Amino acid sequence: MNDDEQFDVVVVGTGAAGLNAALTASVHGARTLVLEKAPVVGGTTAMSGGCIWIPNNHHMARHGLQDSREAALDYIRAVSPDGWHNAEEPLWAAFVDHAPEMLKFVEAHSPTRFNLNRDPDPYAEATGGMARGRNVSPAPIRIRQLGRWCDKVRASTVDMRINYEEVVDRSFYANPKQQMPRLLPRLLWRKLTGSYTRGRALTIGLLKGCLDHGVTIWPATEATALTTHEGRVTGLDAEREGRSIAIEALQGVILASGGFEWNQEMMAEHFPGPVEWTASPPTNTGDGQRMAAAVGAQLDHMDQALVMGVTPVTYEGRLMGQPAMDYFLPHSMIVNRHGRRFVNEKQMNIGLAFAELDPDTGSPAHLPAWRIYDSQFAARYPHAMPNGSILGNRFEADTLGALAVQIDVDPAGLAETARRFSRFARAGIDDDFRRGASLWDRNRGGDPTHKPNPTLGSIERPPFYAMPFKAGYLGTKGGARTNERAEVLNGQGEVIRGLYAAGNVMANPFGSKGVGAGTTLGPCLTWGYIAALNVLDAQSRQS
Repeated sequence: MNDDEQFDVVVVGTGAAGLNAALTASVHGARTLVLEKAPVVGGTTAMSGGCIWIPNNHHMARHGLQDSREAALDYIRAVSPDGWHNAEEPLWAAFVDHAPEMLKFVEAHSPTRFNLNRDPDPYAEATGGMARGRNVSPAPIRIRQLGRWCDKVRASTVDMRINYEEVVDRSFYANPKQQMPRLLPRLLWRKLTGSYTRGRALTIGLLKGCLDHGVTIWPATEATALTTHEGRVTGLDAEREGRSIAIEALQGVILASGGFEWNQEMMAEHFPGPVEWTASPPTNTGDGQRMAAAVGAQLDHMDQALVMGVTPVTYEGRLMGQPAMDYFLPHSMIVNRHGRRFVNEKQMNIGLAFAELDPDTGSPAHLPAWRIYDSQFAARYPHAMPNGSILGNRFEADTLGALAVQIDVDPAGLAETARRFSRFARAGIDDDFRRGASLWDRNRGGDPTHKPNPTLGSIERPPFYAMPFKAGYLGTKGGARTNERAEVLNGQGEVIRGLYAAGNVMANPFGSKGVGAGTTLGPCLTWGYIAALNVLDAQSRQS
């Protein structure tokens, strides 16, 4: 059975990019439809920590902080991969110009409110970097205001009602027992009132804004193909409740369907090596990238992704990943199969190190990798110890040599690395990888009570422990190449009329490295906003 539907703007995906694109389009008068493949709304955003990197945002002033367009662009240029400015400079400028107004727009047209947190820029010492101010996160919000949509919001991997800033600003993970008495009353209140935090809070607020402004949202609806006429994208085909639907988009289609972490063929092509404990919805199978390519879109940055250390959790009946912070704490380090460290464990996107390939084999140079701890870690941070109930997730031995044999790591290399690392920890200076030297390292995720360095601690007291360090993908960052207007480009660099992309379905202009803790959600929200504005602008120019 075929049905035909007609809207002004059609959006694919209900993460931050998709919902904000729909909100923007509807506020400006467009009849808007959003399709969501999953039966629940929120995508990767709802599972995230909710940190959002927005330079020069309006919340900075009340904290006595100053930022500027020029400083933000100087910083982005200083820390981005070599050569990227050739293609990405116009997109960097568009992001910096639109991000502050976007944040005001979301607060004006939805119940979402943002708080400043104390996260520094990860390269704060670089030109234009800031010690704090560019990161915001959503305030707690009540889900009951969604009415019948309450049970349509994707759950977090763990139902923890602590705000992002409460975790980061208070160094919660280093000593939760000390922090819990202060936080417990507000956590109980949030539980009582049905209030949520972090990425789920952002989803609730954006969804409420969309519903209030008349957006039509279809969960459990899979977009299958874009439709075109005379080179212009005019709509798409979809499957909904067992029916094939032809949907016309009078003004444009905005792809915001996320990454391709769950597409085995695409991952094998662009990320050779093991893919385990993925930390995004299983519906992220590259549908948007596939549909865009089918109408001639150029795909770019397909080898870029946000990769973190994760801990295994059971989510929707399967084992998945949840971002972990145990490897930020003292008395821990990460080694490869040779027993050698290969990265500053505090590096913002540690996945960059796992992207390094062996020139002889083409396989990942540093996998398998292992987190190594000692009894000092176990005593100080028992809450951060690996879950031993999961097979192959925790190993223990009285000597480093015996531990190395268990995990198939070179014993001599592991013993020497531990001795060297312990010497660095006592001095408070990591001569190999400078862990703990930057403002980012010292201020985020470490233990401020630990001296002389809040993130360095010796590994020398038995028993010793190991946990596999999985390459946990939070989101791929490659997809349709766009211009600064979020218009999708073909292989010749020409605009594919009527087609826009935002979020992780587009070729991310910041790539794997990122420029801040929130450079996934910040650009997702902003490019959704930019895409919607330009869909409407293109229509007004034509008429």
